[in-house]
Amino acid sequence: MKRQYDAIVIGSGVGGCCIAALLAYSGRRVLLMEKRAYLGGRFSTVDRDGFLCATGGLAIQTGGCVEQVCQAVGIPSGVHPSQKVATWLAGKIYDHKEGGTTRIIRDVAISDDEAESVLGALKRARGWCPPSNDISFKDWLSHYTKNEKIHGVFQATISSLLTVNSHELPAGEYFKVMEHNAPITFGFIEGGSIRLWEKMADLVKQAGGDVITGASAKGVNVEDFKVTGVNLRYQQENHTVHAPIVVSNMGPAATAKLVPKEFVDEGFTHQLKKITPTAIMWLHFSSPELLMEYSALAVGCSRRVNMIDVPSFEADGVAPPGQHLYTVGGAPLNSLEPDDIKAEFAALMEDLRDIYPDFDKRTQVLTKTCYRGEWPGFRTISGSRPGHRTTIRNLYNVGDGAGPPGFEGSMGAAKSALMVAEDVQRFSPM
Repeated sequence: MKRQYDAIVIGSGVGGCCIAALLAYSGRRVLLMEKRAYLGGRFSTVDRDGFLCATGGLAIQTGGCVEQVCQAVGIPSGVHPSQKVATWLAGKIYDHKEGGTTRIIRDVAISDDEAESVLGALKRARGWCPPSNDISFKDWLSHYTKNEKIHGVFQATISSLLTVNSHELPAGEYFKVMEHNAPITFGFIEGGSIRLWEKMADLVKQAGGDVITGASAKGVNVEDFKVTGVNLRYQQENHTVHAPIVVSNMGPAATAKLVPKEFVDEGFTHQLKKITPTAIMWLHFSSPELLMEYSALAVGCSRRVNMIDVPSFEADGVAPPGQHLYTVGGAPLNSLEPDDIKAEFAALMEDLRDIYPDFDKRTQVLTKTCYRGEWPGFRTISGSRPGHRTTIRNLYNVGDGAGPPGFEGSMGAAKSALMVAEDVQRFSPM
């Protein structure tokens, strides 16, 4: 580790790795620092008895912002598009090759009039005037239908994609996501997500920079409202590292705590108070059986489960030979302030027993985790992000808490990195 760099990136999540790679590719010497022992943060993989289990996020949007970063810096993403996708809805499976949301709505509607009412409302909201954020998506949809199966389709999409329930999501935010990303298709990274972040880290090193793990940021140094460097703890010693650009992947609220209070103005503080982290349940299980012929299953009309992915079905190197790895996502009943996590997982397990007969005999549970608090599903609910810039010159935020409206999760994290890279090129050209 040197004492002077062209840029320092705090945190190696999706946003941190992407901006580090983009800055390194532009010719800058970058210090990418991570407090954990591995890269990728809440979108990485760890080995559990030979199974590469996700630490949070798993699927990458094909052709989306992450792959755009890879293309920009000249590295392969390693993403294998998911080819076998379906929706499980109240015990029935709908193969997406036979049609997606529109087909399912027509199939489960109690009448043609109900289907046309819902589809017409969606078309108007997407193409003309979306609803406001003063109403939840569930309440907006309830104006057109009370059909539980139709609501289940959107609950599955919203809770898996945005880590909130449909009754918690501002209606307008759903349509912002659809405007920028639909149709959304995903894939899995061969060898696990961490392989992509390691490729980006290698790019940083090749450009003369450094990548360190086990390093914690203790403060961001500022002079005359311009960032000058970072104080950090590394290998049981305190260090001060200088750089004219600092990018934080810690989340806007955590970043603000590192800055001397006199440099954080009241307007930005007010924005930070709107941040509301969301929670998600994450479970991995294995089986020697391929329990269904799908690599991605959206789940509606369930207690808690909203998606089941089988990355080993599409991507090599994530499970031992002869075994399959399953990743389950679930939304707590209250994703903003989850209460009894043990009870929440009990409900999730009942869902899995409904979906897979004899689940307990045919599978082995590998991990159970609820992401919340300082290690949340998302840094904040849709519609309450302060953006990628701070009130301090050349101090930026990246990550799912800093993406623009309509870009969520890993999509928003990578998009925020692309936006910071554009700002750096504009305000701090080489």
